[in-house]
Amino acid sequence: MSKIVQVDEVEYEEVEWGLTKELIAPQTVGSKKIKVKITEYLPGHTHKLHMHPNQEEVIFVLSGKGIAEIQGERGEIGPGSVVFISAGEPHITSNLSQSESLKAVIIKAPPNDEEVQT
Repeated sequence: MSKIVQVDEVEYEEVEWGLTKELIAPQTVGSKKIKVKITEYLPGHTHKLHMHPNQEEVIFVLSGKGIAEIQGERGEIGPGSVVFISAGEPHITSNLSQSESLKAVIIKAPPNDEEVQT
């Protein structure tokens, strides 16, 4: 079933590194093969080293500046950056700013997979 989701109508959920809201997911629209969410990495916060064994991930940065580290390779990210993370690759996302959030659209496929701390 198709559905239009209005971003402003979805509430943020607090997570260790900031705020996130699931827009497209099995529990929100019944998606079976994809998850889309918006995440705000709060100033100075990091999503610790982890991986998703069976899930690919894309991070599309909307605002702010940060670092993406994938399998030990680091790169600066900012508005317009798109990061692809293969299933099973250990990765970290960090917000470099002490005053501004790093805001990104996160796309994951398949939608359900575990997050394993490494």
